[in-house]
Amino acid sequence: MLIMIRSFLNRFRRDESGLSAVEFAIVVPIMLGFLLGSVEISNGQLANRKVTQTTSTLADLVAQDNSITNAEINDIFAAGIAVMYPTNTSTMKMRITAINADLNGVTTVGWSDGRNMPARTVNGAITVPAGMITPGGSVILTEIELDYTSPLGEVLTGPLHLKDQFYLRPRRSLRVARVPS
Repeated sequence: MLIMIRSFLNRFRRDESGLSAVEFAIVVPIMLGFLLGSVEISNGQLANRKVTQTTSTLADLVAQDNSITNAEINDIFAAGIAVMYPTNTSTMKMRITAINADLNGVTTVGWSDGRNMPARTVNGAITVPAGMITPGGSVILTEIELDYTSPLGEVLTGPLHLKDQFYLRPRRSLRVARVPS
């Protein structure tokens, strides 16, 4: 009996017919995990880049104009949503603010509009980075916040809070006026 068991164990040890199937069964779940994880992280990085791109695009669209109407501001916010495609924008918050500096360099909000985010108070004080606005000048500030949730949710299990802001000087005039239409 002992000889039969030893013989069986020796044959089992030398038999390699199912070895590749066992290796495949062990390696495939690990490789699929790496693949899905890299796709998830790449999509998160793409959403972060799109937030930055959208923030600069909104500022650029406003800075190219002399005055902004209600219809134009709605179109600009719609353009921001279009730039974010295919990322889910249901939680995206956007705000555009014109910041004016008086001749003493004191900065205040000239006008502000927001989508899913409150507008800043007109004539309210606002702090900007040093050297951003010359006395008597103006700058456009755009802000975006997005809670990005991965569709897979395996590696990025919770929402990523992505946010960015962008300053840009008006191009065609000293200040961009906000005119209701």
